[in-house]
Amino acid sequence: MNSMAPVISLSETVSERATVNGMNERDYEIMLQAMQTIHRRSKGLLEFVENYRKLTRIPIPVVSFFTVRSFFESLSALLPEEAAITYDIYPAGLQLKGDRGLLEQVVINLVKNAVEATPEGAKPAISLSACRKEGRVVISVTDKGTGIIPEALDKVFVPFYTTKSGGSGIGLSICRQIMNRHGGSISIQSKPDQGTTISLLFPPDRVGL
Repeated sequence: MNSMAPVISLSETVSERATVNGMNERDYEIMLQAMQTIHRRSKGLLEFVENYRKLTRIPIPVVSFFTVRSFFESLSALLPEEAAITYDIYPAGLQLKGDRGLLEQVVINLVKNAVEATPEGAKPAISLSACRKEGRVVISVTDKGTGIIPEALDKVFVPFYTTKSGGSGIGLSICRQIMNRHGGSISIQSKPDQGTTISLLFPPDRVGL
């Protein structure tokens, strides 16, 4: 990280100075192409290292009990405004024991993915639900987007695997690691052109009264 940042800065500086000071047109073209290549690859490496660091630095959860309703309500200000999001909680006073900040990161990432999966021109319609099932808390994010092909379903949690142009491929991997840190799991159900449901399953010792 410390090595790549100066390389990016130097490539920008050299390109700018060459433009200002002028030089032989052919030499300038060669130099500019070289600087652009250095800049592009340096940025790519920097982004790769930063993403890898995110995967390896998931903090240990600082847990406390909170109501799922208050959790959903606090999320509403952080979620994309363009999405139509509905909430369903049963029972109404359902409580969860976890690291609220880390779990917010998980749900925000899942909602962001759901928005991006919405067909172009359509308004994102997303459902957030929470329930107690067989002594566990299950939080689900459901969309009506483009869905995921069966061949990709087994790979979506693999670090750096992505089906999105420009995607980093670490979002769902981080979500899974956060859930592992809570002793839980994450699962996905999806059908092409029908939508996707991603569920967060928490162990019984994370369930409040």
